[in-house]
Amino acid sequence: MVFKFDKPSDAAPSARRAEYRWNRFRRRQANIRPRIRHPGPKHMDSFEPRFLLLAGALGIGFLYGTIARASGFCLRSAVIEVIDRRPARQAAAWAVALPVAVLSTQVLGYLGIIDLSNTMYLTPTVMWLSLIVGGLLFGFGMVITRGCGGRHLVLAAGGNLRSWVVITVLGLTAYMTLRGILALPRTWIESAGSVSLGETAQSIPLLLTDEAGAATAALVIAGLMVVTGSIAAWRLARRPGALGGIAAGLAVGLLIPASWYVTGVLGFDEFEPAPMVSLTFTAPMGNALQFLMTYTGSAADFGITAVAGVLAGAFAWAVASRSLKAEGFDTPGHLARYALGGALMGFGGVLALGCTVGAGLTGMSTLSLGSLIALASIVSGGAIGHFVKTRVVGGRSPAIVPAE
Repeated sequence: MVFKFDKPSDAAPSARRAEYRWNRFRRRQANIRPRIRHPGPKHMDSFEPRFLLLAGALGIGFLYGTIARASGFCLRSAVIEVIDRRPARQAAAWAVALPVAVLSTQVLGYLGIIDLSNTMYLTPTVMWLSLIVGGLLFGFGMVITRGCGGRHLVLAAGGNLRSWVVITVLGLTAYMTLRGILALPRTWIESAGSVSLGETAQSIPLLLTDEAGAATAALVIAGLMVVTGSIAAWRLARRPGALGGIAAGLAVGLLIPASWYVTGVLGFDEFEPAPMVSLTFTAPMGNALQFLMTYTGSAADFGITAVAGVLAGAFAWAVASRSLKAEGFDTPGHLARYALGGALMGFGGVLALGCTVGAGLTGMSTLSLGSLIALASIVSGGAIGHFVKTRVVGGRSPAIVPAE
């Protein structure tokens, strides 16, 4: 059966929207599936794509908040465990989360369920200077505040007032870097050091082989990462809390492809196409603040709704585990340190195209060269921050209350 208006016309937006809904209704009556990148489950056809997008974001955020609150999932802790030669819970969690996120995402791409080629992580330009500077700043900031942006989002939901300061400063700085006065140094840094790959995306498999073998190469790389991560997890399994960390890492790793599926399949609207994204917290925190201030003229997206879900999930676990309590600062210096760390993470996270989750899990799940540079820089920045804190400053001050 052929319909007269199967494609949106050049009419006014309101007319095109009405036309689109009418055509979708007629296709359902004729048992014809709407044209999207990949067909979603049949029972989801009755829901609006935007509803599925926001509901999926809220659910994924809630799960992340619950898991991260219960397990203490945090890259900063994993880095310090490795540096101090006492890898345990968090090192095991990341040893599992990263390869699981990469393998499951690449499998979805290999099967044609999602298309990663149009994500911001696989552009043909590698802004290496921005990624390195941003990663170093973010890593240093997460050490002096004792947690990355995602970790402080989870802690804030449990009543940690220090974390509320961090995420507020982080969000404001991130938004200023995206669209405000800090966009000036950002654009200068981005243009000062970048490499164009022509028409080739910055996909590691594509850089190692040709286009025909890139999909297979991606699965091989992901498989090797899983083997390496499994060996590391097996060796750490007897450490205190390692089994819980492994379970948390597995769960968090699976949330990354789930997010890709929500934004790329369930929430894809052929009438109003939006970029496919997954979990990240730096830019969404800034966008969430802007959304709260301009609610009547703004619309929530996946990132903003996921932030709300993380707060809700972490709060629910804090209540269930009876760990909900207010925690504050002991000294003005303590407040200044956390505010500085939040600013460094906000500015650095935008430069690095993500935080520990955004660049470290979501970006790496696409096997992006830029995300690999960003993750290595974040880890290096964390190591530098830990060295400064323990060797130069002289260790943790008794007046400083830890953020975890």
